[in-house]
Amino acid sequence: MNAVIALCHFCELHGPLAIFCTQTLRETRLSDVLCTKKGDLLSKKCSACTSLDDSMVFMTKDEAGQAKFVSSQQPVIGDVIPLVKQAAFRSLSCEINNKDDGLVFFGDGSRGHVLSHTFQIPDSKARGFYRLFSILVLMKDKLFLLNIQPFLSHNLKKISAQLKEYANATNPGEQSRQSEKAQRLSEGMGFSQPRPLTELTGEKHIFAHMHSHFAWILWAGAQYLKESVTIGSPMVPPWLGKDTEEGFAMVQIDKEEWLMRKHGMDEIDDDGAIIRDFRRFRILLGHHFFNVCYCVLVGIQVILRGPPGETLRMIKCFKKLLPKYLHRLIHIDSSKYLSPSECRILTVSSNVTVPQPCTGIFRVDFSRDREWRLSVEWLGEVPGKTPDLLTKIMRAFEEEQFTDVVLEKHLRVLIEEWNNKINCLKKIQNSQDVSRIKKILNVQPQDALLVNYWSNNA
Repeated sequence: MNAVIALCHFCELHGPLAIFCTQTLRETRLSDVLCTKKGDLLSKKCSACTSLDDSMVFMTKDEAGQAKFVSSQQPVIGDVIPLVKQAAFRSLSCEINNKDDGLVFFGDGSRGHVLSHTFQIPDSKARGFYRLFSILVLMKDKLFLLNIQPFLSHNLKKISAQLKEYANATNPGEQSRQSEKAQRLSEGMGFSQPRPLTELTGEKHIFAHMHSHFAWILWAGAQYLKESVTIGSPMVPPWLGKDTEEGFAMVQIDKEEWLMRKHGMDEIDDDGAIIRDFRRFRILLGHHFFNVCYCVLVGIQVILRGPPGETLRMIKCFKKLLPKYLHRLIHIDSSKYLSPSECRILTVSSNVTVPQPCTGIFRVDFSRDREWRLSVEWLGEVPGKTPDLLTKIMRAFEEEQFTDVVLEKHLRVLIEEWNNKINCLKKIQNSQDVSRIKKILNVQPQDALLVNYWSNNA
């Protein structure tokens, strides 16, 4: 992602400044940009305005993408320095959103477009007992920046929350040694020297942490949102979108699609291919197939642990059993375990630690000798009477005359039929009317878990 991410602060001596910047270098050599003359920003520094020495940088290299992510006191490319300086000034003065630490968008085509996230860090020696910071993302491409805003919002808030957590852990220790706040309130003591972020957070290597966060955001942002610049009218693959009048196309690629490509799964992912995988997993799971389908339908958490290629294929199969609004409770290729309140179907790699199976967790572990094997564990039991939808799904898989295409369409009809029943029940307020409508729709007591799960998450 061709952008600059900057950590800024409001210094009580020098005003709003960017103190740490990360940007992407592709064809530019680092040695060339480090030899260029620094701007006058460096001549006005105190300890609070200093993150790295003038000649020091952090660098992370992406071998696959041939990109270098470089962090320094100020941008290493001279032309970007005044743009970041002005963006920092605006993000800490007039472009501030005090509601839930939200993001603010500002800028123009000549000075760059900016998404800014402003937040406060407690400081017992500062005016108002807090310091104002911001993290801003600056880039020329307005459309790209706005499309990736949800991704940036989520990650920038996580970074600011981490900084606050460090500072809150440090401040009680300061107050126990010397109540600066009480002393200033009682004696009206004057101004003290601003303190650097390393002292505020108690983390000696805080800027190394910031570099890892910012470099990952620049790298990941380029994976989820792709740019394509074309000359003339060449053939464009369907997933890239269509040519525009300017010869520019941009599309958003979800994580599932990106992971499929990353692991070499480039085959056309049509409905027939998914059903063929579904039939294959039915054989591999054996008698556990009935149980896992029950858990998927009623919202018992299912954990798939193994290589992303196979777990993604199984995820696509399970999606066929759920309406689209429940797909948001599916989390793929997670780096850690997520609780049932966060997701109901979770895929992780084999090295991720997950809880032991119980009545509320259905676990499938993938292993391979010559062929794929599935290890299934669940301490729960399927009740004697199961939801009507599950019964019909099992009958559909047992119907030998159903082709892959016919089975896929039949499953879609069954899911839509029950989704319509859920919508009808949600619109009824009177309990007597609910009982009457359930009889009309043939919703039985054994369907209660399914109805509750679907209706509460619609």
